[in-house]
Amino acid sequence: MNHWKGDVERLSAQAACMAVGYVLINVNPGSEESVYNHVKQLPMVSDATVLFGDHDLIVKMVADELATIAQAVVTTIRCIPGVVSTKTLAGADLDADSNA
Repeated sequence: MNHWKGDVERLSAQAACMAVGYVLINVNPGSEESVYNHVKQLPMVSDATVLFGDHDLIVKMVADELATIAQAVVTTIRCIPGVVSTKTLAGADLDADSNA
């Protein structure tokens, strides 16, 4: 008997209802590590990576609603010392409508 099956099904259903956002962050030169360390501590952040190119960091955020992610970007991430600008991208769940 698989006693984990109910937990796996519950977590899968929960994950299907979650909103995912990706935040591209530009920072002042030299503040990449500081901003990275700060965003990694935020509760909605599931992953963060320092980048080379047009943006300095990418942050994956997960919440119940996209509005919660947007609010966190405005009230928390943009207030981190060294952050110059952000661009938030909403993740699309293509599996949400499997009948299409």
